Amino acid sequence: MKQQKMIDELMYRIDRYRSMGNGAMAQALNQQLRALNAQVK
Repeated sequence: MKQQKMIDELMYRIDRYRSMGNGAMAQALNQQLRALNAQVK
């Protein structure tokens, strides 16, 4: 459950950074998100 919350949080932050035009930060968070998803599966 805790991991799902972290994933939701990351996705929210990625959207925020994208909308602010901060693509580099969004990319970095995206990699974290992929790592988390790999752990969950």
